[in-house]
Amino acid sequence: MAGLVDFLSLLTAIVVFGGAIYGVIYVVNLINQGVATTKETLKTKGLDISKSGVSVKTSRRLDRDDYVDATQRGVMRAMGAASFRKADGSANASAVPPEMDRATSSSSIKSTGSDGKKKKGLFGSRK
Repeated sequence: MAGLVDFLSLLTAIVVFGGAIYGVIYVVNLINQGVATTKETLKTKGLDISKSGVSVKTSRRLDRDDYVDATQRGVMRAMGAASFRKADGSANASAVPPEMDRATSSSSIKSTGSDGKKKKGLFGSRK
């Protein structure tokens, strides 16, 4: 037969599990409320978020000339930022870069093993 300690243990277990379940439900509700308020503030700024995607509300309509102008500006900026040719034609596209003078340093001569000694491999001598 169950004693008083068994009933108190059962009551404690029910309270602990019930509290954990209530805590999870409370956190989920807080997250959902935060998402809802964020959607509302974004909607007032002109962004409408739904399951199908995001729609942006603009204050003016753009015609074809506006799109062409913006595209041309972007292309000109990209050409101006490119290193192979400037937009004003100041750099020659067929110009070869100057050849670099190369010299070996004393540390690289020592590291190549040119002094005749065999270098050991990671796990012993090389064959």
